[in-house]
Amino acid sequence: MKSYKTTPPSFQTVLKHPWLWISTFFGSGCITPAPGTWGSFAAWGVFWLLDMWLGRSFIWALALVLFVLGCVSVGKSTAYLNKVDHGSIVVDEVVAVWVILLLTPLGFWWQLSSVIAFRFFDIVKLPPASVLDRGRQNGFTVMLDDIFAAVYAILVINSMAWVAGFYGAASPMWILR
Repeated sequence: MKSYKTTPPSFQTVLKHPWLWISTFFGSGCITPAPGTWGSFAAWGVFWLLDMWLGRSFIWALALVLFVLGCVSVGKSTAYLNKVDHGSIVVDEVVAVWVILLLTPLGFWWQLSSVIAFRFFDIVKLPPASVLDRGRQNGFTVMLDDIFAAVYAILVINSMAWVAGFYGAASPMWILR
């Protein structure tokens, strides 16, 4: 099994290196324990603000840009962190959480459930994420394995919403917002 024990960079180090700003999502990946969880909840908070101020179309565009920047920043951050998939790299979680929140039902409890489901699938690493995680890693594979975890979370949460909607507990119009 792969070891995820790493020492996060200091906030001073993150401030000195712009690629670390991106890969640690402005230092949220430096919070221990469980930096991926901290990064996921930071992503949810930023999503909420962006959704309120700029809307979902903007978040889609920003997620795409952040995916590309993440691919580059993970590679560039390796020079400072001495590891490709360092525990403090959470930009992959950020993009995945944004995609999940864009494609799952609205509301606090649905969003909380979505983030928790994502964290579960990100930790468990079902195929094809597990294959990417065991293979030769680079910025693209680090970003992509979280997208696969996001797909599992989206399927589970939307299935739950469908069942709840069948009984009148969830609105089927969430995706049209």
